[in-house]
Amino acid sequence: MIALAVICTLIAGVIGAYLEPVSFAVSLPIAVMGGFILKALSDRASSEK
Repeated sequence: MIALAVICTLIAGVIGAYLEPVSFAVSLPIAVMGGFILKALSDRASSEK
């Protein structure tokens, strides 16, 4: 799962490099990694119940 998150974040960074507003280029990889972190936290919370 960690490897998939890193690969997807790198892909988002490459795609974000071609976006015109710099804010999109910076926020896209952060949003992708944040999604993986939220999924990991929700999976952990549901497994502890």
